[in-house]
Amino acid sequence: MTRGITLLLLALAVPALGQVHAERDSTGQIVITNKGSKAAAKLSTKDAPGTVPKVSSGQRQAIEKELKSACAAKGLDYNLVAALVDAESSFQTNIISKKGAVGLMQLLPATGKRFGCNDPWDMEQNIRGGTNFLAYLQDLFGGDVPLMLAAYNAGEDAVRKYSNKIPPYAETVRYVFNILSDYGRPSLIAQAKTKLASPSDYDRFYVPHRGEKPVLRTYYMYFSEQGVRTIVDYPPSGVKFIPIVYKDE
Repeated sequence: MTRGITLLLLALAVPALGQVHAERDSTGQIVITNKGSKAAAKLSTKDAPGTVPKVSSGQRQAIEKELKSACAAKGLDYNLVAALVDAESSFQTNIISKKGAVGLMQLLPATGKRFGCNDPWDMEQNIRGGTNFLAYLQDLFGGDVPLMLAAYNAGEDAVRKYSNKIPPYAETVRYVFNILSDYGRPSLIAQAKTKLASPSDYDRFYVPHRGEKPVLRTYYMYFSEQGVRTIVDYPPSGVKFIPIVYKDE
């Protein structure tokens, strides 16, 4: 894993704090980095992660209720979307990936705004943005589930680039087949194999990593006195904080 973690935190400057500090790279993006800290040494390996907050049965029920309502409104198969959410976030709401994707449906800020989600940390907005995106992809690809999933992960332009095939990206191939496996539709798995841009990608990228999940670690988020969203890798003192989950993929 790289030691620089690019996060798009509302395009705001985040003050340097503790072991994790923020800086802007040459492109102007905010980079959260812990280079040189004790945490960096841990994150650079696959050592055991910290305890990840558990989703209570009440939280899970609330999420499922909201998700079912959104799926019904958009004409999406709830079981498919639930499998996608499990792959994306393990039904964690306060979660961010090293690429800066946020929340249950792992929306990048730009994608969220494009599909009606101004605050991807808000569960209802996140579900609305994610299901809006999936409904758009369902229409764009004529209900072709493997291509919908590939486009959700890699973007619709990547799928088009490969002539409406699953792009030959290791992460995308694993993503599509992991979700279809959880979804439990063998016919769709067979269909997806015919949609691969490179037929060998199933055996090359998916089979050796079948069922693998991203490593999840606990981080802590709070708002500074200036109202800036700040993330650190240790429980901060003197402020109210929210445990969040960092997804390493």
